[in-house]
Amino acid sequence: MHLLKLNDDSSWMWTLNGKRYLVDPWFTPSQVDFYPWFSEQFHINTQPTISELGPVDFIFISHPFTDHCNKETLLQMDGKIPVIADRAVQKKIAKWVHFKNLVPLEEAEIPIEKIGSGSLLDPVHNSFVFHTDAGKLLYSPHGSRVKSLPCVDVLIATTTNYTLPFWLGGTINLGLHKAMQLQEITKAKKLITTHDEQKMGKGLVEKLAQKHYENASSLPDILWLKAGEDFVYP
Repeated sequence: MHLLKLNDDSSWMWTLNGKRYLVDPWFTPSQVDFYPWFSEQFHINTQPTISELGPVDFIFISHPFTDHCNKETLLQMDGKIPVIADRAVQKKIAKWVHFKNLVPLEEAEIPIEKIGSGSLLDPVHNSFVFHTDAGKLLYSPHGSRVKSLPCVDVLIATTTNYTLPFWLGGTINLGLHKAMQLQEITKAKKLITTHDEQKMGKGLVEKLAQKHYENASSLPDILWLKAGEDFVYP
């Protein structure tokens, strides 16, 4: 299980069972939700180029939002690469008429288990368990409120608290406390941070957002990978 962090947000290259999975790639300078006046966020640091990624066997998209399912980035990828996602994300990607092979979670080459948010009104806090030969990996980029989760070896979750008014979705990133709860529930041997980039923003959402970022140096038991750094398990 080789986990390479591609940027400071939540884009990864995972090598699982010998295959390379590009996860939630967003490499364009900014991403827009609906309209720029509503929400636009900007990377602070230089992003990878598609040519730098090397071979990609699969693309995995966790959520339909533009910082996970980024059309401008994904359309730069070879349309022959299989894209693994749940049906809500597939429906969005299918409209682009670019990718030839959209793979449901249940048909993925390795078992991928979706753990929903527990509420039909909450499309944000979904998590995914990857069952690999090296162990189980839980990817929870916004955190999870679910009380019952399987035991895993590696947990990837956000430590940032990002809160909007309830009518805009409430708390989006659930923060450090929830990440540590997830580690306790799942008995994960390693907790790795994700989705913690201190992005620049503009628009209505930026004006209303409340953000709290953790200090990596004060939490030595958590693995804070920078862009370009990796972790191998076991």
